[in-house]
Amino acid sequence: MPMTNSQNKSGRGFDAVAESRRWKEAVSAETAGMTIRERMAWFRRQSSVPAIREQAETAAPETMLREEPPAYGTAKP
Repeated sequence: MPMTNSQNKSGRGFDAVAESRRWKEAVSAETAGMTIRERMAWFRRQSSVPAIREQAETAAPETMLREEPPAYGTAKP
């Protein structure tokens, strides 16, 4: 089923689904090619919560390390 923008056809106003899709596409384009550490720092810098933004500025790199999930179909050790 093809997706259409209901905002244009119905004239109801704000379309949250379309706006969410545009936001996701913009973020995906901005963070493409970044490592997990870089993406986490980027999202922290974008936060509207001051404590989270400050955490991005003061966090040591080793506090952002995360374990990569196992490959699909591989059992956990």
